[in-house]
Amino acid sequence: MKKLLLIFGLLVMLCGGTVSVLKFLKLGPFQGEEVVEEKPEEQVEATILFVDMEPLAIPVFQGNRVAATVQIEVKLVTNSKDNVERIKQIMPIITNAFVRDLHSFMPRLLKAEERIDVLIIKQRLQLISNKVAGKGLIKNVLVQSVIDQPR
Repeated sequence: MKKLLLIFGLLVMLCGGTVSVLKFLKLGPFQGEEVVEEKPEEQVEATILFVDMEPLAIPVFQGNRVAATVQIEVKLVTNSKDNVERIKQIMPIITNAFVRDLHSFMPRLLKAEERIDVLIIKQRLQLISNKVAGKGLIKNVLVQSVIDQPR
């Protein structure tokens, strides 16, 4: 009889411990209903507009002669029609800034690396566009193609 009471007591303690662990971890039948607050979705029209640029031709000099010509096709990304008009107004300034910077940057890039890294050029052009046009006017600079034409 003592053994039966001892087994019954241990069984009650084991069940009590199991229930308390399930309650503490919120598992099984004690899993509470989660209250999910639905936030109203803000309907923001994310418009993406592209502005085409003429291809940039960058001569790379080696000594006194042209070693290669790099041709880069670029598109500028903005988010409103007003920005497109503003970019088109200052397009000669942007193009001039791109060519001037890449004219000095391209030989250093080719000296450090054997091939032209599109990601580095994209980041460089984004920095230049932020300086020239102001931060936020041009959201992104897409480098569509880079053609290296050796002479």
